Amino acid sequence: MKEPWTAYPHIWKTKAAFFSYIRGGIRRSLWNRAPQKIEYINKHRKRIKNPNPKGRVAEVWGGICALCGGEFPQNMLEVDHRVGNNSLKDFDDILPFILAISCVSEDDLQMVCKPCHKIKNLSESKGISFDEAFATKEAIKILKEKKDLTWLEERGIAPLRSQKARREQIVKQIIKERINESPE
Repeated sequence: MKEPWTAYPHIWKTKAAFFSYIRGGIRRSLWNRAPQKIEYINKHRKRIKNPNPKGRVAEVWGGICALCGGEFPQNMLEVDHRVGNNSLKDFDDILPFILAISCVSEDDLQMVCKPCHKIKNLSESKGISFDEAFATKEAIKILKEKKDLTWLEERGIAPLRSQKARREQIVKQIIKERINESPE
């Protein structure tokens, strides 16, 4: 079997780029149009108050995020596989990936908001807890905005020298703050 990334290096620079292309194609073709996904959405959506103050209608279709419990309009929700993180990095992964994407029942799915879905995906891909993934995303945001030094100093934490070390400080502090906020 030819390796498309070697035969067409101008199209796919790496093996990972080729399998990213395959993964995207499967998701767009199979998952986005999956009848059981559409049925799940229709069964679990509900009318909610329109969150857009300038909206033309009082109610829109929406639902409840299974992870944070928030109420969101339909365009802010995604159908998620409860057990995800199916790898597609080699030819042997193609069939298991297709089966995991397409052979699901209602019990395998949940409605989640887009921010929670990103956090859950990070959690699964890195093998870390949801809280750790949440804290990591927040730390990355703080670092990108170049607010890491101020953020740490406001909490009485002496910032370490390297950005990586400061990121770890921020992650630990966010997790600590979330634990202190959670009701007991």
